[in-house]
Amino acid sequence: MRSTMRWLSVVGGLCFSWTLPAMAEGTPVDCGSIDCEGIREMRALHDAQIASLQERDRFSQNLAEVGFTPAACANGSRAPVPGPGWVAGCHFAYRVTAVTNPPESSTFTAVAQGAAGTPAAGVKLLIGRLSGGKLVFSLDRGGVRRFVGWDECLPAASFTCEAQQREGVQAIRALFTTERAFLQEKDRYSSNFEEIGFVPMGCTNGTQAAVPDSSWIGGCRFIYRVELSGTGPAMTFIATARAISGPIAGTTMKIDQTGVLTITPVRGACE
Repeated sequence: MRSTMRWLSVVGGLCFSWTLPAMAEGTPVDCGSIDCEGIREMRALHDAQIASLQERDRFSQNLAEVGFTPAACANGSRAPVPGPGWVAGCHFAYRVTAVTNPPESSTFTAVAQGAAGTPAAGVKLLIGRLSGGKLVFSLDRGGVRRFVGWDECLPAASFTCEAQQREGVQAIRALFTTERAFLQEKDRYSSNFEEIGFVPMGCTNGTQAAVPDSSWIGGCRFIYRVELSGTGPAMTFIATARAISGPIAGTTMKIDQTGVLTITPVRGACE
């Protein structure tokens, strides 16, 4: 149970397929494009691996085992696979290229390769969950590489202030769950993120938000801190999430040991 709760804190809000928080600045692209097919399926692959981690405490190189089944084309055809271990979608084939699992830190990398003779030819996507909560998601077209924003290929509504706040809401609620689980085991709360196992997900270029001091930990658009009061089982805490980039910069969220969440939006577009 402790292991499961620890990993729940890491993946926080990652189990809502296409309502995930915007993890990098960006503009939504045409949801019907070939690139979007690969981007959407790679996010689904990521979610399947996270679900495997929650259920089995490990990632897997077997995509069938984690339940990842990319959609076929409208006529039922699928891309040819380059070899063993690949799973075919419509214009892309997918494969997990590497995993590490406990007792080492849990990480994985996966690739999507566009099929020759299709509009996706020459397109390759790479996604990886690295140690320390770092996420990398990139697209290569003909040798030109760029990072993919987690929010690409989502509907325009995903770029509202409320949607961009979702990263902080989901992570701070995961932090609350982690603190409550830690209390059950240790009869106290903790402001030491390493001790309780809370690692918010960073941006898709592998970076995490800069923090003002060691009492904070960075996600992508938000930073997090826990303040404690009292001792032992009578302890209380207030966890804070603060947005530091994008139109929601300055927005502050707080949750206490009772689970009461308050959000103070920044003056301006998100007020």
